[in-house]
Amino acid sequence: MDTLRFPIRFSSGNVENLTEGSDAYYAQLLALAAQIKPGELPLTPEFGCEDPVFDRESRDQLALTAAYFVPEVAIESLDIAESDSGESQIKITFSVRE
Repeated sequence: MDTLRFPIRFSSGNVENLTEGSDAYYAQLLALAAQIKPGELPLTPEFGCEDPVFDRESRDQLALTAAYFVPEVAIESLDIAESDSGESQIKITFSVRE
């Protein structure tokens, strides 16, 4: 099922959607998996990664979460860049399984 794009954007007066099966669709699912911690999502409270998400040890946790909740993708690489200000950026390279 198609889903809303986050952050929400409008195009021609309509909310933009992501088409199920597209790379953008799966990228959004993986981003949500990285940002939600277990217990915060009422419909599936086991969804997400344990806090703190960006510890070196949790790289494996993020890969396991992605594999469990988004089995349609194969994670090719997962890199976490940490800045001096405490911000972290995750770069996940994936391919959609056929």
